[in-house]
Amino acid sequence: MATEILVDSHVHVAGTDEVRYPRNPTGAGSDWWRRECGVENLRQEMDSVGVQRAVVVQAVGVYGYDCTYAAEVVAADPERLSLVVAIDMAGPDPLRALSELLAGSPVAGVRLFGVGASGSEWLTNGRGDEVWRRAAEDGFVIVPTIFPAGLVALRALMEEHPEVTVALDHCAFPDLGGPGARTDLLEMADLPGLHLKVTSHNLDRDDDPAEFVDLLAAAYGSERLCWGSDHPQHQSMTYPEMVDLARRSAANLPPDERASFLGTNSLDLWW
Repeated sequence: MATEILVDSHVHVAGTDEVRYPRNPTGAGSDWWRRECGVENLRQEMDSVGVQRAVVVQAVGVYGYDCTYAAEVVAADPERLSLVVAIDMAGPDPLRALSELLAGSPVAGVRLFGVGASGSEWLTNGRGDEVWRRAAEDGFVIVPTIFPAGLVALRALMEEHPEVTVALDHCAFPDLGGPGARTDLLEMADLPGLHLKVTSHNLDRDDDPAEFVDLLAAAYGSERLCWGSDHPQHQSMTYPEMVDLARRSAANLPPDERASFLGTNSLDLWW
């Protein structure tokens, strides 16, 4: 039987030193950052439930696109933590911002936010294409945060740049996209470079969470799925409850596939 390694592909942190790490709330997501949620808290939570590693995703809702805190905490503990930065795709020069982050931070992935006030025009206005070209050169994972309506445009970018690996945040929120959204997501499975981040947002439902994971695994293969808690942004559950939810969601997978979903796929993607 495969040894269980728990790797959380989606966590957020916010430092308490607001002078060194000034906050710039954007209104995106919940107000989780109003309580203590620094990297020390994260490590304690991880240790309490046996999560070995985690991917720190830039908290756009707290800091906007200033990735200083996330970058510093990951640089201090790169064996246990990995970094997904974010760039402002509606800003004056996204590529310059990206270059600065790549030069100064241990970047594993780049988050492209398409669900907030800045919109998702970057999918079609050429800016996304520029980032995909840079990803092809430098090898980082692109992490689009989009709604189901953006999947058609995402497909076009991926077909133009098939060598680039993409990890789709929250499976593109299929619950927010209408009755055909799950089908649209499943139809993207023919793109071999597309991986899905299956988070508490997707799994914290009234029905059996394993049903959703089984559906995704049948289409994508379990090797392209990775679990992420979205802690502490996802506030309806404690961290131990989210880890338990992840295990229950993988209950029907064979042992090797279960281990891949809960940990080893993320090791391959982010380290």
